[in-house]
Parts: sequence; C-alpha cells; structure tokens
Amino acid sequence: MFFLPTKETPILCQGITSSIGAVHTELALAYGSHIVAGTSADKNIRQFLGVPVYKTVSEAVKAKDPKVSVVFATPTHALKDVEEAMKAGIKMVVCITERLPMHEALKMKNLAEKMGVCLVGPSSMGIGVMNQTVVGSVPLHLFKKGKIALVGRSSSLLWEVARQLSNAGVGVSSVVSLGADHLIATSFVPVVSALLKDEATEGIVVIGQVHGQFEYELAEFYKKQKNKKPMWCYIPGRSLDRSDKRPLLGMQTVKFLDVIEAKKMALMAAGALWVDSPDMFGKVIKKGKNR
Repeated sequence: MFFLPTKETPILCQGITSSIGAVHTELALAYGSHIVAGTSADKNIRQFLGVPVYKTVSEAVKAKDPKVSVVFATPTHALKDVEEAMKAGIKMVVCITERLPMHEALKMKNLAEKMGVCLVGPSSMGIGVMNQTVVGSVPLHLFKKGKIALVGRSSSLLWEVARQLSNAGVGVSSVVSLGADHLIATSFVPVVSALLKDEATEGIVVIGQVHGQFEYELAEFYKKQKNKKPMWCYIPGRSLDRSDKRPLLGMQTVKFLDVIEAKKMALMAAGALWVDSPDMFGKVIKKGKNR
C-alpha cells in the first residue's frame, strides 16, 4: 500500500555509490531524509556519505530495518535490484531506472503484486514530502512549502507546476512521480487515496498521460469519494498527431486530442477541475484558493 514517508521513515539506497545515486543521496541527506543504509556494487565500501553500506539488501534490512528502498540502477540491473528489495521484506520500493525493457517492467510489476509490495516506477523520479523527506531525485529544495500535492507521470511537468505554485505563494505539500515509461506499477488511485487523507494537503494536482487507463480509473475512484479535496488535472499532448512511431501503445490510428478530450470529460464528470495549459497552474490554483 502506498504511503507518504516522513522524516522518521528509514530509507535504503540501492546503488548509493553510483554516479546518480551518490548525487541524489547527498541532496536527500542535506534535506534531512533519514537514510539509514545503502548497498553498492563495490563490496569493499563499508560507509559512504556517513551512511553504512552493506553487501546485500538482506544484510541492510537485518541491521537497519528500512521501510522504503530507492533503486538507483542501470536497466541491466534494475529488475534484479528491485526483486532483491522485495524478497528482503521491504514493502515500498521506488525504482528510478528509465527505459527498462518492457518484459522486465512487466515482471517487476507482477512480482510486486504477488508479494504485496508497493512499487513506484520504474522511471519514477521519486517521492518528496516538504520539510520531511526525499526518496529519489525530487528537487524539493527548489520549492516552497504549501498545501497542494502533486502527482503525475511527467516529472518535468511536475517540477514546472511546483515552480509556479511556489512563485505564486501557494507552495506544495508533497510531490509523487509515478514514472513516464509505458508500463509502470503504481497508478494514480493509491496515491490520490493517500493524499485525500493527508492533513498537510488541501488540494491535488494530477498530471496524466495520453496512453493508458489510469485517468479513467482515477475518475471512477474520485467520483465515489464523499470527502473530496479540489483536484486539478492536465494531460499533455493536445498538439500532437497520431502515434505513428509508438506501436506498443496501440494508438497508431488514434488522435491524441480525441483521447485527451475523453479523459477530460471523465475526470470533470467525476468532479475534478481541468487546467487547459501547463503555464496556467499557478494562476488557476491561486485564484481557486482565494475565493
């Protein structure tokens, strides 16, 4: 089950000494994240950035009992690393790896469902809770604290919306990057469900994607909620034509605009709000909060 980590949540960094892992672990530690352990391909390293480093995830779990693991791995090793974390008993795993082969992403997703693990990603940039913690590579240090939570597929759009809300004086409470690859494990529903219960969050921004069914699932879920929070939605791609070069999406003969309009109607019928352009989020949400 998805949950928002706090500053007390113990975090394991798999691949802590890799080029990407080292940079984002250092930033997360500077933000105050409770990183209790790491694993490294270099079996001779016992400590890095003041964090104990173990040979295996099982050793790290036995010694430090992390509740969340973030995986910094190449596509070649991501499946093995995620599987190792799940088998060691960690119940929420964030996989940063992008461009994972489709069959391996599917194996990863199926394994998470079978073992009852919440897998965020692959291709997630992570989870960030303002003034609390960073799991992955969410640049919370660039944003101001507020009460609007962000969840989406495109991390670049999430950062842009967070920037706008910060500049508008609205700020953000948390950011959850689900991943932009074709196949990911966690949909909008479990994240929005957690945000609806989060006392630090008064409103939610959802950044969707043209392909997939997640937006329809979210509309069905949101429609049934008795205690709604305002939810602003946007899906990029209105100006794009058919998906000639993406046959895996099954959308070669489908116009993006038609799909976006259908998802827009479903979300608005469920009670969500719609934002027509990504450069309008700061103004729209500030206006909505000042009413």
